[in-house]
Amino acid sequence: MQALALWLDKTLSRIFLALLIFISGLLIAVGFITNKFEANIYDYRRQELKRITEVARHSIEPVIIQYRTGELSRQAALHKVRDSVRTMTYSDIFGANYVFMSSYQGIMLVQPFEPSLEGSDQSQLKDAHGLPIISLLIDKARQGEGYVSYDYHPPGRVQPQQKVSYVIGIPELEAYVGTGMYVEDIQTSYQEFQLQLQGVFLLFFLLVMAAQYMLLQPMFSSYQLLIQAFDRLKNYSEEALMLSPLTYRKGSEAERLVTGFNTMLADMWAKNAAMLQAHEELTQSHEELTAGNEELIALYTELTAANELLQKSEDRYRLAMEGVNDVIYDWDLSTNKITLSGRWNDVLGLNATEGVDIQIFWEARIHPEDITVRTQAMAEHFAGETPFYAAEYRVMNQAGEYFWVLSRGKALFNLAGGVIRMAGSFTDISEHKRREAEIWRLAYRDSLTGLANRRLLTERLRSELVLAQNGQGCGAMLYLDLDNFKLVNDSCGHIQGDQLLIEVAGTLVKIVDEHHLVARLGGDEFVVLLTNVCQITEVSQYAAKLLKALAQEVNLGAHPFFLSVSIGIACYPLNGTEVDEILKNADTALYAAKSAGKNSYRFFAASMQETLIQKLKMERSLRIAVSKEEFLLYFQPIVHLATGRVSGFEALLRWNNPQRGLISPGEFIPLVEESGLIVPIGNWVMQTACTFARKLSDMAYAHIYVAVNVSVKQLACDDFVAMVKSALHEAAIPATMLELEITETILMNSECFNTNIAKLKELKDIGVRIALDDFGTGYSSLTYLKQLPIDVVKIDKAFVDDLTAGEKNVPLMGSIIALAHNLGLEVVAEGVETKEQCDLLRAWQCDSIQGYLISHPEPAAVALAKLQTDQFSGSLE
Repeated sequence: MQALALWLDKTLSRIFLALLIFISGLLIAVGFITNKFEANIYDYRRQELKRITEVARHSIEPVIIQYRTGELSRQAALHKVRDSVRTMTYSDIFGANYVFMSSYQGIMLVQPFEPSLEGSDQSQLKDAHGLPIISLLIDKARQGEGYVSYDYHPPGRVQPQQKVSYVIGIPELEAYVGTGMYVEDIQTSYQEFQLQLQGVFLLFFLLVMAAQYMLLQPMFSSYQLLIQAFDRLKNYSEEALMLSPLTYRKGSEAERLVTGFNTMLADMWAKNAAMLQAHEELTQSHEELTAGNEELIALYTELTAANELLQKSEDRYRLAMEGVNDVIYDWDLSTNKITLSGRWNDVLGLNATEGVDIQIFWEARIHPEDITVRTQAMAEHFAGETPFYAAEYRVMNQAGEYFWVLSRGKALFNLAGGVIRMAGSFTDISEHKRREAEIWRLAYRDSLTGLANRRLLTERLRSELVLAQNGQGCGAMLYLDLDNFKLVNDSCGHIQGDQLLIEVAGTLVKIVDEHHLVARLGGDEFVVLLTNVCQITEVSQYAAKLLKALAQEVNLGAHPFFLSVSIGIACYPLNGTEVDEILKNADTALYAAKSAGKNSYRFFAASMQETLIQKLKMERSLRIAVSKEEFLLYFQPIVHLATGRVSGFEALLRWNNPQRGLISPGEFIPLVEESGLIVPIGNWVMQTACTFARKLSDMAYAHIYVAVNVSVKQLACDDFVAMVKSALHEAAIPATMLELEITETILMNSECFNTNIAKLKELKDIGVRIALDDFGTGYSSLTYLKQLPIDVVKIDKAFVDDLTAGEKNVPLMGSIIALAHNLGLEVVAEGVETKEQCDLLRAWQCDSIQGYLISHPEPAAVALAKLQTDQFSGSLE
């Protein structure tokens, strides 16, 4: 270590070491940069695959559009697309590459680098591990687009290498395009780059070191001479001090340095001799003066020493008392008197009246809830249980407001163990407490509603579960979700949605007892954690009370919203002993409540999990059904009673599942609504119904309209009006041949009633018929009815069924029809199944009927054939 320290003490060594550290740091930085480069170039390469594939897909979009519009046949479109893709080769830093194309059946359509493979069946192609490469690519393409990774033999290489491809499906042609890369190419390029960069920096280091040595060597040679001379000077030997200038070249820097050093030494010796002589003379005079003054100094020292000690003690005490930002106190327990520093008024804002006992004055201002805290802490210290006294409590100031103080102190005991004195301080910690409370609020409270957040709920639930496992408690989690809340945000904006969440939170806080917990998990999801509630009946009563309190009409600005919630309930420890398990089971029960029609609650049951799985499977099948075009439209005729002729058809959706056949609409329509698939499926229904209307027009039935049911989610879309106009334009039919059926319940529950009414008016202005479906099952408000831009009222089947059952709703039928006619509306009765029902409706002057009496829903071809042969009209005879 000593040798290393001596070496580092040399300037040249330090410079060399500094350069070494600099270059080492530079190499480390280069290594870090190249490592980052490796990761980034891999991500960059993956993104390039996606970008190139998307460019290829977009370049053939015009051909796809021509195919959709019927300008090209499928074979012609496929031929043009293949020609276009075949030219899509490219080169980058990793070499030449290409875009390939294959069919969903595994037929290679385009392979620019191996044209011989085009037209061959590659569906059985497997990678080095036996994975079906083409099947993986086809599955990903059917899903839309994405990456596929597999091990494959590159051309000219023996070992299989990992390859990543990106594909995009072309469902219209049942094909896909894509491109790929070998991961080893990226790694090889990165390693070559890393070696080259490290070599450059190593060469740079050697060049810098060589240049430094050549430039600095002459300077340090002269510097070494001076060091040697000073080393000899330390021995103080005149024979060793003088340096011989003859050793160095005359006129050189070294020779001038040695000569100057010798001259300096000669001058120093001469001056030193003179100074020694003068020092001896001054010393003799000083001794004579000092002898007479010593007695005076000794006396003065004795007189002032005591005074200085006293003054220092007083100054230290005063500075200690005034310098700190606290109130210092000294409590003499023998007299019960307290001495306080001058900071009493400034820090604590209290003015003690002269003559008032400070102890009594202070204790009277302590918050009642904190008196025990102070008393207990002081008693423990006086009993010797704690080395210091410390307590945090609230004190009232002169303004009558409480603030927090930290009181600390240490007691002095006598020989008998009794307390005779205590000194300490008071610190205002109000700001610290405020920050502490704010930090807790940010960590454990929801910023929008002020309710407990997920973290606080998790910690509280975890504690309750521990107690429950030890047999010390039980409870239930009520998982709440607002019904149709997404429509508020989509239609009215997030500001109105946030206001609704705040109102719901306020309602929950009012209903739920304080010893339970109300939390918001996020979005429109809330949780009520009931503790020490072990009876199912009590939990049910709580759930019913929540449903009732939250089932109300709320005005969001100018828009009414009919609020309701669904509740899933999981009891603990019955339904789980872990936090995640309780949350999952409550969420599953919530899903069951939603599926049961919303505005209800459900307790968790093990069977719900299987139901949920089946529902997820059906949703997945529905998404596949969209891409595979498994949906069909059936058409049910609407007959005018006065003429007996067909006046319209209602388009009804059917699902022809390859495994299950035709599936009932009641089984899949709610799931279509819930999953959001209603929008793309609804668009397809609109286009297909308009195509059917075109066939009617071509057969000289342009006076017959086609009715299409519209979901509120479709109506809420910004492009709904444009979508309907586009379907009419593509089918080249007049707007009068289309009727949109809207349920009154959907309209009344729509948070943006006025916005939806404006969309319907816009369509009605161009000639589209608007029908109010299922009339009588919802609010049936005359006020709302007058605001709707409707042409037709469709009476629900439930009213029609009552006609021949002697129900009390029978007299209402005539009133409903008369009311509609007074408002200038046409009336259609749904679900007519008997001749007796038909005769009653004709007597009440109902305009048209629809139901099994006329015909079941039929496929398009069958409905058109029956229309031509006039088979529908014969059912009324």
